[in-house]
Amino acid sequence: MREPDRIRIRQHPRYPQDMASRAEAYPRQKTAARKKSRSRNPLAWGVVWALVLAGIIAAYFAVRYAEVAPLLGPSGLFRLRLIAPLAMLAHQPQLGLPDATADNIAQVLMYAQFPLYGFLLGILWRVAGFLRAAATIVLIHGMAIGAVMILSQL
Repeated sequence: MREPDRIRIRQHPRYPQDMASRAEAYPRQKTAARKKSRSRNPLAWGVVWALVLAGIIAAYFAVRYAEVAPLLGPSGLFRLRLIAPLAMLAHQPQLGLPDATADNIAQVLMYAQFPLYGFLLGILWRVAGFLRAAATIVLIHGMAIGAVMILSQL
């Protein structure tokens, strides 16, 4: 009697016995199950909020450094442009903002820049992966630095 899981292969004179096939068909998975198993698990919201918290902590130290950086002379001002370019953009005269408004916007951006970076990193990490998210944050920061450098030369 032949077992149902064995497939009969044409007998060759050198192999008189039935041979089991190694390429047996597996039952086909349902489409939804197959797609679900291939997709990545999204990043948990707890990680997103942890990145926002890390941004809040980074903002605290950035503000403390921004208080000392102007005292370092021209190199300190350059470092301040590198750390907080969004806040420095608010003080550019080309924008035409009154001084009081520019000070308020710069203060808000100084505290909000890094938590926003953390939130944006977490959201983009969920959607596009870590490398694309980090590259986006670096690109935004680099473009802000470039804008500050260009506007300060005008």
